[in-house]
Amino acid sequence: MLKTKSQLIIKSILSSYSQIFFSDGKLLGATLLLVSFFSINAGVSGIIAIIASHFSALLLGLDKSKIINGLYGFNSLLVGLGLGIYYQFSFEFVLLVIFSSVLTLFITVVMEAFLAKYGLPFLSLPFLFGIWIVSLAARHYTSLEISELGVYSYNDLVVLGGNDLLQTHLNIKGLDMPPSLQMYFVSLGAIFFQYNIYAGIIIALAILINSRISFVLSLLGFYSAYGYYQIIGANLGDLNYGYIGFNFILTAIAIGGFFIIPSWYSFLMTVLLIPILSILVSGTSEILAIYQLSTYSLAFNIVVLSMLLVLKYRVRNFRKPELVGIQQFSPEKNLYSNINFYKRFGSNSPISIGLPFFGQWFINQGHTGDITHTGDWQYAWDFVIQEGDSEYLDQGDRVKDYFCYNKPIIAPAAGEVIEIVDNIPDNEIGKMDLVHNWGNTIVIKHAEQLYSQISHIKAGSFQVYKGQWVRKGELLAHVGNSGRSPYPHLHLQIQKTAFVGSKTHKYALGPYVQNSGDEFNFFSSQIPKQEQNVENISNSNVLVQAFKFVPGQEIQWELKSKAKKEFNNKSLKWIVGVDYSNQTYIYSADTNSYAFFTATDNELIFSSYKGSKSDPLYWFYLSSFRVIFGYYKGVVVEDSLPISEISMLRIMQDFVAPFVVFIKPTYKMSYLSQKQFLDDSEIKLKADFAEIIFGKPKQQLSAEHIIISNESAEWNVDFEGERYTFSRKLS
Repeated sequence: MLKTKSQLIIKSILSSYSQIFFSDGKLLGATLLLVSFFSINAGVSGIIAIIASHFSALLLGLDKSKIINGLYGFNSLLVGLGLGIYYQFSFEFVLLVIFSSVLTLFITVVMEAFLAKYGLPFLSLPFLFGIWIVSLAARHYTSLEISELGVYSYNDLVVLGGNDLLQTHLNIKGLDMPPSLQMYFVSLGAIFFQYNIYAGIIIALAILINSRISFVLSLLGFYSAYGYYQIIGANLGDLNYGYIGFNFILTAIAIGGFFIIPSWYSFLMTVLLIPILSILVSGTSEILAIYQLSTYSLAFNIVVLSMLLVLKYRVRNFRKPELVGIQQFSPEKNLYSNINFYKRFGSNSPISIGLPFFGQWFINQGHTGDITHTGDWQYAWDFVIQEGDSEYLDQGDRVKDYFCYNKPIIAPAAGEVIEIVDNIPDNEIGKMDLVHNWGNTIVIKHAEQLYSQISHIKAGSFQVYKGQWVRKGELLAHVGNSGRSPYPHLHLQIQKTAFVGSKTHKYALGPYVQNSGDEFNFFSSQIPKQEQNVENISNSNVLVQAFKFVPGQEIQWELKSKAKKEFNNKSLKWIVGVDYSNQTYIYSADTNSYAFFTATDNELIFSSYKGSKSDPLYWFYLSSFRVIFGYYKGVVVEDSLPISEISMLRIMQDFVAPFVVFIKPTYKMSYLSQKQFLDDSEIKLKADFAEIIFGKPKQQLSAEHIIISNESAEWNVDFEGERYTFSRKLS
């Protein structure tokens, strides 16, 4: 327990440093902590500020996960660093740092509450208000003494590292380094109130190791500003002095790759924002100079918050550029997860809309059908139930003879019931109501400009009401024969507006299974075609028991390995939990690793992995990346994995990832067999993971899942030429 607490304390401190560069990297945090001690006063006061802020946050009962991830600490840290550079160290100074940090924490929470209404981050606004208020107040504190550090830089170097450091400095100074590059390094160092080239060089290397995209963006932001300043005739010294140059670097990283998915669009936007940022830097500097205050990062905050708010008010072009959905504190992970999402679920179908019925149905009219699905209403489906080649019993001259008549209709996705049309009677077979074209109908809103319409419903069968929120799979009504319907069938269309009979919108459905007679095919997102038999996934209790994980659950494996003695007869224990952003995960305490996933009614879908690649949890992540809970012999579930957790060539890929991707990790789960033994059953699944690099596949892992009834599961993994066998009890 003590070890765990000490690890959390260390993580909270390091995260406070790395958060300044929009990261949760421990190595980056440790490097920045080291850099802050280039000035002993600043380094110590920074640590005091974090401790005071985090301790206060804990006493006040604030979210522990946000404290651990440095979200409540980095603004106080910046205030501490700024004060540490400016004032001499003393008892009175320590008191000022402590209470300034607590004040900054209060401002942080207030800013968080206010900006959260608009879905915006608080960035370094709390630091700005904190440092300005404290700077103004400190002018009345006679016990504080101004620091002389930085006045005589050579003396500071001797104090820090002796004559050897001074000589090293003189040698480096003698190198022929371009002035612009020197300005770049000084601007990086200024973020931590270190106005020397060495701090900047170390920070640049740390950023490069932590994120290649962030490093490229830092150069793009600075040199775009450098070029613009030359074109416009501005004073280039402003980039080097006055703590201004870093605004362009931070803005480039924030807009180019952190809050926005890295792409051609985000990089172009970064360049186009530089002139606006320059105007704000110069303008705010003039205004604040009246009060003898520095502009610090004010321009960065204004530009980033304004740009994010503008993008949130868009009504089109949502991917030019695209805002980050789930923040992973890494431009690479944000990008790779985004690419992976669209590969898995389709670029035009961000919300999963399933089939509105139970069991297997036949599509007797699909998109651009030759009966009624034409023109503005071409993107629709008509579903019926067939037994053999027939849709009805006997002669089919009564509505109740049709297999689909009075069958339940379910919500294809969660949403709000916007419209219901009821009380239109069923037609006699062969007749149609041309006055009430759509018959009894329900319209559900799933998102902005995304609605589903289901028509020809049985009068009086609605189980929901207008304005009700419905869950996916919830009973809505029953199939009828109302409206322009000569025989019972179910009409489904996706549309962008809420009106009954709106123009249809081409949109993929899924997940669903297609039965072609001799084989099944699984589609995560696809447009079902005419004359196909389709159905929602019908769950197998055996697979649900084995793969549907819920928060609080403990997963215990017994591991055997003939090749590695340390793995033989070893017990593994994983915990299922939920983090502060409501992401579910499986956690392995052995290596502090996380596998993040979503468990729907019909699927286990992993999204990302964080931690050790040698932990068996990583193997489970690779071999169970996507599992449907229904058993269909011969079905192959294919998917692609995020690049960020996979290839050794990822570092090369990172540099060009916003523009071209040459690594494609692939996953395949094959449903092999199902055996019945009286009350027991055995299901075998086989998973394969491979990387396709420049078009050439390379097998990485193969695994087999064997689930016996609801009692036990066996998992066999072939990894790097070795075989590992895991087993666990399910009940």
